Amino acid sequence: MKIFRPTYVRDFKCDGKACGSRCCRDWRVVLDEETREKFLRLPADDRQNIFKHVDESARAFKMKNSGACPFLDENFLCKLQLKHGEDFLTAVCQSFPRVTYKLGEGIFSQAMTLTCPVAAILILLREEPIDFEFVDELKARQVFDFTKRVSAAEKFLERQRAAIKILQRRELSLNRRLENLCEFFGEKISVPVDFDAENHAAALAEIFGETYEANLTVDKKNRLAETYLANRKNILSQLRENFSVVLENYLVNEFFMRSYPVAFTGDEAFNCRVFVTTYRALEFAAVLTTISKRRMTLEDFLELLCALNDKLDHSSGGMEAIRIFAELHDAEVFHSMMIERGD
Repeated sequence: MKIFRPTYVRDFKCDGKACGSRCCRDWRVVLDEETREKFLRLPADDRQNIFKHVDESARAFKMKNSGACPFLDENFLCKLQLKHGEDFLTAVCQSFPRVTYKLGEGIFSQAMTLTCPVAAILILLREEPIDFEFVDELKARQVFDFTKRVSAAEKFLERQRAAIKILQRRELSLNRRLENLCEFFGEKISVPVDFDAENHAAALAEIFGETYEANLTVDKKNRLAETYLANRKNILSQLRENFSVVLENYLVNEFFMRSYPVAFTGDEAFNCRVFVTTYRALEFAAVLTTISKRRMTLEDFLELLCALNDKLDHSSGGMEAIRIFAELHDAEVFHSMMIERGD
């Protein structure tokens, strides 16, 4: 067995006190069949105490009115793990924040999601470029099967590594890295096109509204786009200067963690358009947040990255809007709206 992963995975240690066990509240905790069978083999009293908190029709835990998991104690620890051991965690709880894909027979990739604040700090604040390793032990029971999307696992990992090297070329601007990434995955144009800032802003305002499920009026979206246009160059220049390494780590982790360029149904060029557009949506949100707060601290920026990741993971509207945008435009139009040269 071979598992390809960033080296930061081995450094991760869950600490509920550091984040208030954020992953144990406001989410749906699915009870997988393997864990359910383990519960059923427990003594009667233990079974009763567990299954009174299980919605059998939904095969999930009944969360408290506060949104917290019924097995979360006052010290932000899991009662199930404390009493019965880690083997009695559900597959999703045991695996989180790891995201694991099966790419081929005995070949896996594994990363971590920024939805976990502890993982986010570990990933985003490292000064050295994210590096990777092969290990032979798989510490996650929840695995997404991507074998139908990946025809040859070793070749796929080679292409991922090549793409990540592009994203880590620190001698280039982030815009140039994204342009090179598109070219690498076949999103080429015959001649350079001018950047269309107005349509760029309008598209991102639309995506922003869908991501935050804001049901924005046309007038409101227009005002957001105008505000963004008036401030984007100055604010983005500051953000790229102050948080260049954080942004690089974000891009690398997102690319690898979501298993681009096969994250979504479609060819590699389409997946690259989705990836770049998602990043532009982050820039849009960052500009508006900076205007609202009047300044962007590192803590503010990390919170924004984690919150946007959470939204895209749990709000279908945002990713759907991004995928629709990526589907509707050919290479020339996409470049004119999402690739800005010379910056």
